[in-house]
Amino acid sequence: MEKSRSQINEGRPTTGNSNLVKGLNKAIVLNIIWRQSLISRADIARISGLNRGTVSSLVDELIYEGYVKEIGPGDSVMGRKPIMLQFNSENGVIIGIDLGVNYILLLLADLKAKVLVRRRLTIEPKSGEKRILERMFSAIDQLLLTSPLTPKGVLGLGIGVPGLVEMEHGVLVFAPNLGWKNVPLKEMLEERYKIPAYVDNEANMGAIGEKWFGAGQGVRHMVYLSVGVGVGAGIILNGDIYRGSTGYAGEIGHFTMLPDGPECGCGNRGCWEALASEGAILRRLGEAMERGDAIILEATAREKRRHGEGECMALDVLIEACERGDEVSRSVLRETGKYLGIGIAGLVNTFNPEMVIVGNNIVRCGSWVFEEVRKELKARGLSRLLRGVEVIPAMLGLDACAIGGVSVVLNDLLGLPKMTFWG
Repeated sequence: MEKSRSQINEGRPTTGNSNLVKGLNKAIVLNIIWRQSLISRADIARISGLNRGTVSSLVDELIYEGYVKEIGPGDSVMGRKPIMLQFNSENGVIIGIDLGVNYILLLLADLKAKVLVRRRLTIEPKSGEKRILERMFSAIDQLLLTSPLTPKGVLGLGIGVPGLVEMEHGVLVFAPNLGWKNVPLKEMLEERYKIPAYVDNEANMGAIGEKWFGAGQGVRHMVYLSVGVGVGAGIILNGDIYRGSTGYAGEIGHFTMLPDGPECGCGNRGCWEALASEGAILRRLGEAMERGDAIILEATAREKRRHGEGECMALDVLIEACERGDEVSRSVLRETGKYLGIGIAGLVNTFNPEMVIVGNNIVRCGSWVFEEVRKELKARGLSRLLRGVEVIPAMLGLDACAIGGVSVVLNDLLGLPKMTFWG
């Protein structure tokens, strides 16, 4: 007769359980030290509820592993001065990447997300998947060459991508603005660099970055809205990313706003993305130039070319034309802000967040966009839901997504131990 699992496990050592408990306690201690500038063993015991002997033993392990260092004696009202501890942010480095539609941003950061090296590449989406990935790999290789020597080396890589991601295997399922399908990014990165790789939608990564290190610190309900060539949302509810039933939540840019509006890259018409994104700005600019209305804009572009800035981004030209008083350029941004505000009002009415953080390239457009956003939000948002809600630019600016990539690696480092069960 086959024995039950309880009979099989009867008398078996509880090493697995004790190791799990130790791992949980070690994660608690490491998190407390990571979040403090300086702290003593006694204070860790007080905050964690663990006994001092357990704390001392775990701290010794963390010191041996290089994640914690002793700084020296601290202050004491009476008795022996405590030895103060500090998280060693120089024990390793992390790579964070924002793979955009027309750019790649790469960061090398320490274990407190301090940026050590930053590199940004301009890419042409039409150049194709193979060429763009080759450029990204080459840029990562160069980043590794400039990396400072650390005891643990590169602990991981986090990358945000503009499309639907199957999280378990890190597959970019569909990126409409790049034209990519079923790209096994996690597998490709881990095979090439032999380090853990984490792949997520770029808006989710931006939300995580702002939650850990930006404007979203301490905020439990927020929406991070990434407005670049596309529009996507990272939604944080009760402190956690909301992913939906199949893991693809946040594709808010493909909500239909005008059924007969301009064509979107997804194949639909009148998507919010087609009306409020950087791509929508460029479309409106093109229409103004065809009408012959954009006189100052065209003069600004010619001037930049004369000064050897032939590679300048159209958005750079637009912003400079706005600063020079070009009403046509300003009206392009105001119209974009109007549609952006309509959509944000919908987000506020739907999710009732404490904060909406707007990130990516649209932030560079400043008050010409945000004044219209706030006007539409006030007109269309439900008054009770608008109370206390903030709509602000990303504190991390254009680094939000890449810092999010750093954050997910840190989350794994500081998180719960890997659990194994008897088979």
